[in-house]
This record gives sequence, structure tokens and C-alpha cells, in this order.
Amino acid sequence: MKKSNRRRKIIANLRNKHRLVLINDNNFAEVFSIQLTPMNVLMVFSSLLVAFTALIMLLVAYTPMRALLPNAVTAESRKEILELNQQLEDLRTKLEVKYSKQETLNKILEGNESAFDSTSVRPNQSTKSNQ
Repeated sequence: MKKSNRRRKIIANLRNKHRLVLINDNNFAEVFSIQLTPMNVLMVFSSLLVAFTALIMLLVAYTPMRALLPNAVTAESRKEILELNQQLEDLRTKLEVKYSKQETLNKILEGNESAFDSTSVRPNQSTKSNQ
């Protein structure tokens, strides 16, 4: 019983009529008057919300604003992303080779060329003949 009474009170309150009046302060003349109910106000705001949501969805769907969404990737942009990724990998390998060459040159200039001497890797001729 309490639930049905509560529902009836809510529905009755939504149907209460209120008047919105705009009055000019200088001469107290009524400029605008409208009779509203909370149900009407609720319906107007909900319909405006639905209309704005539909408008925004249409704008996003049929304009270039779609590119602003993170998951909206077209075939052209996917191809461009793959090309850029390949270029990035190529540049990364070139940079690694450059750093490797630079390290080698620095070690040679410092006098540590024994690490890069091809003859130091070969076994001595005297050890070969003794075995």
C-alpha cells in the first residue's frame, strides 16, 4: 500500500500546475507568462537531450569529426600508419648501425684497436707447430 501511495503522490506532484511569469521591474507590467507542470518540463528537457544526442551522432558519423575518435581508423590511415611504422623501424636500425660504427671508431681512436685486429683472433703459428 505504501508503494502505491508513494507513486500516486509522485504522479500528482508531476501534474501540479505552476505559472512562470516575467515582469518588467520598471512598470510591473507582465511581459511573458506560461503555465507549466513538472511533467512538461521533464518532457521538454528529455526531448532536447535526445535531439542534441542525435545531432551530435549525425555530426560525428557524416563529417570529418569521425577522425577525432580513437577507434575510427580508415583504410587510408591504416596504410599510412603501417608505412610510418616501417619507416620508424628502418630509422631505428640505421641509428643502431651508426652508433655501432661510432663506438668502433672511438675505440680505434683511443688505441684499443687490438679488439678489432683480425690477426689477434688467429692462433699463433708457434703453438700450431708445437702440437
